[in-house]
Amino acid sequence: MTVLTSVVHGPIMKPASLSRVALPLVFAICALYADGVKAESDLDRPSGYVALMSNYVGRGLSQSVGNPSVQVEVNYYASSGWYAGLDVTTINWVDKVYPGSSVHFELDAYAGYRWIRGDWMVRGYAMRVEFPGHYAPQNPPAQEPGTNELVGFVGWRGLSAKLNYAVSDSYGTPNSRGSYYFDLGAGHGFGEKWYLGAHVARKQPKGRNPQTGVPNDRTAYTAYKVGLTRTLPRDFSVSLEQTWTTAEPELYTLDGYRVAGSHFAVVVLKTF
Repeated sequence: MTVLTSVVHGPIMKPASLSRVALPLVFAICALYADGVKAESDLDRPSGYVALMSNYVGRGLSQSVGNPSVQVEVNYYASSGWYAGLDVTTINWVDKVYPGSSVHFELDAYAGYRWIRGDWMVRGYAMRVEFPGHYAPQNPPAQEPGTNELVGFVGWRGLSAKLNYAVSDSYGTPNSRGSYYFDLGAGHGFGEKWYLGAHVARKQPKGRNPQTGVPNDRTAYTAYKVGLTRTLPRDFSVSLEQTWTTAEPELYTLDGYRVAGSHFAVVVLKTF
């Protein structure tokens, strides 16, 4: 669901300048399903999916740093409109930003309400993004990247808009409360088995580093994504996804790998 997704930044990716925008959902493993086809079914029982990804790209950034990743999501949509869920995704970026640490998972827990009338769907929810594991002491000290967000989503037919707004410091970046990630999406189905989607989004950090006075918005960027999904028998699907961003390469590089560069990913997903 998150997509969410992690963002790391800084002149040489040091922990003191960490920033990560979660996701729940957009630029998740398969944005075509997180806020699109799958979300429109009005279930009154637990549901979810398991996804295998050649590269976990969330909000334009490779959260797995170019490595394969696995995501599992379980959620419950009540007939009253209330819903809650949890997703777990394997990641690789935290250990590189916090040397000596051992953090391999992202956990997104969320709860909210959705309203559906005809072709319209409106959702609002609160989300906690956590990165459990062992954090080694850093010099200088660095905040852990856990973040609280409020999320709003509006969808009409194949069009959507979603805003993730940080109500805490955003993914380890000091004085960054109020940072947001805004996504616009469009998609269209072809027959019963093909779905083509596209997204454009903006990451907009807020505040200034309290030690250096440098504005956090120096790491702002626009992200783009196109994806083609093919449904398969037994609730499987496969997606081909291409992403790229306008982020400055020197601010988004880990061990020589451009996490905000152009990325291609194959996603195999099984719903249940």
